[in-house]
Amino acid sequence: MEFEQKVRPEVLGNRVRAARTICRMTQESAASELGMSRTTLVAIEAGKRAVSSAELRRIAELFKVSEGELLDVEIPAIEMPVEFRSSAMLPESKDEVAVASFLNRLVGSMLQLEQLVGFAQPSLDIPEVVISRDEPLEQQAEDAALALRARLGLGIGPIQDLNALMDSELGIRIFERGLPSKVSGAMAFSEGIGGFVLLNSKHPIYRRRVTAAHELAHVMLRQKGMMVHFSDEFFESKEERFCDAFGCCFLMPAIAVRKKANELKRIVGKFTVRELLTLTLYFNVSMEALVRRMVSLSLLPDGTYERLRSEGLSLKHQDTVRKELAISPEPPIFTARTMLLAMAAHKRDLLTEQQIASMLELDLVSVRRALEDADETGQESALELVL
Repeated sequence: MEFEQKVRPEVLGNRVRAARTICRMTQESAASELGMSRTTLVAIEAGKRAVSSAELRRIAELFKVSEGELLDVEIPAIEMPVEFRSSAMLPESKDEVAVASFLNRLVGSMLQLEQLVGFAQPSLDIPEVVISRDEPLEQQAEDAALALRARLGLGIGPIQDLNALMDSELGIRIFERGLPSKVSGAMAFSEGIGGFVLLNSKHPIYRRRVTAAHELAHVMLRQKGMMVHFSDEFFESKEERFCDAFGCCFLMPAIAVRKKANELKRIVGKFTVRELLTLTLYFNVSMEALVRRMVSLSLLPDGTYERLRSEGLSLKHQDTVRKELAISPEPPIFTARTMLLAMAAHKRDLLTEQQIASMLELDLVSVRRALEDADETGQESALELVL
């Protein structure tokens, strides 16, 4: 039985193809599961065949999306291929599919929210980087990190709020949500809609910052599509190795690491594990990232991180020093730009708190509290802005 379909056939077809691709299914296997021929599915994805209500229901169930997501005329069309990094036979494959689908929904929701309140899509204010075959990869990463810092006027000091920097200054929408434990984060980029980064909020803030800087490098390389990254992943491609090096260089410039380490050594007369922990908090990075950075700069001997782990050094020691220094690094659930979008939509009665929570994959209580806090701080008298 046919039904009234407001979304254009080619848009619906693109969404069906994207949902199938994210689920890592071929047209042949998907058609078999749907009880139709491959040529029929090809025609649907090409926007050349109408879809019945029963077919739509089966498609939504198979690809684990809602019928509303497939039919909503307000959701912008997203064509972003997924670069799967794990074998379809490995256990990680299910996590990769789930996270890619999750990020795809967030991308659609953010684009819809921007359109709804009339906010212009943020311009991607990041220089493009092209990796050269003729220069050492680590040096290229260091140069790119320092160039971006200079462009942003950051100097060599620690970056206090990387999420806000990426969101407000660089035009990358960033989210922190609970993901499977082995997943560190994910990124999505296309020339048409810009860059998006998803971090695993279950991981400590120090690890999330290193992941965020790594994903930022992918956008700088203009790597189109969507990809999911796993913790302790071994990077083979030069692009991944560049991103890994860039993340450390951007958060921990060589000159700053040397300067701060020497400063601490002069103050206490020696450099101990406590000073190392203090440095991790100064740069707000993980112990592993800092130690490996210092090893690469010949400030610590090879094997230092492995030795410290074998001796039982863990995050609890870092947390002890953090509490002693009264450092609270956790960022808010909304970046400033997303908060403005959510507040505008709510104040104009365009979206309810429940709808905002659903779109942004957050719990209702957290969204309500954030909106109430933002509303209380926004009660000041209005000023006339002369432009």
